[in-house]
Amino acid sequence: MNNILQVKHLKETYKDKKQEFQALDDVSFTIDQGEILALLGPNGAGKTTIVSIIGGYLIPTSGHVILNGQDITTARKRPNIGVSFGGDLGFYRNATAKQNLQFFADLAKVPFRKQNKEIERVLSIVDLLNVANKKVGEFSKGMTQRLHIARSLLNNPNLLLLDEPTSGLDVEIAQSVQKTIKNLSDSGISILLTSHTMSEVEKLAKRIVILGAGKVFFTGTINAVFGLAEKEINQKPKNLEEAYLALAPKLRRK
Repeated sequence: MNNILQVKHLKETYKDKKQEFQALDDVSFTIDQGEILALLGPNGAGKTTIVSIIGGYLIPTSGHVILNGQDITTARKRPNIGVSFGGDLGFYRNATAKQNLQFFADLAKVPFRKQNKEIERVLSIVDLLNVANKKVGEFSKGMTQRLHIARSLLNNPNLLLLDEPTSGLDVEIAQSVQKTIKNLSDSGISILLTSHTMSEVEKLAKRIVILGAGKVFFTGTINAVFGLAEKEINQKPKNLEEAYLALAPKLRRK
């Protein structure tokens, strides 16, 4: 398959007057067209830093981000990438879903004459077209999360960065968001997913990258990580959560 995204030897170092902190240390991985790749690791492992670098919010200390064959490491504009950090913030609660997306369509440089059609398209994808004129403050958490995804789809990107897309949602609502993510992947959009919900990762992702202390600890299929965990606990893990917990002690910063 074709690599939509190549992350090559990323390093990110934070410095202050007293010390130096290595947030990322030689991180490399790829994402294929239509693939859902999950990025796992404990808090502080570097997941959000990677999303910020790929999304263009942070320029790495060194390394490269290559999208569709072009080096975009220092590019300010990245129209082919959609980013969703989720949560309750990020929208004007007293404005409707459509009004919010009109604002973000302007920021995304969607031509004015095409905005209504584009907004209808993204709302339809996330099954919110019927509430386009409802105030966001009246939305449920699941609806708000799907609106975040709709916003990330403006300008029709071919790569989505989804940071904890179902965090704080109950099981039923989370499943509706997961269905949306799966449908986007099936349509050919590549997705980088960060999540602490292992059952979600097991359901959605074809491959996973596990980070530990800013480094890539593992890259491969879920079956392969089961084999790695089996060596630690001398039995085959029942699921990804059990496999991850078996490996967790090796992922901590020293």
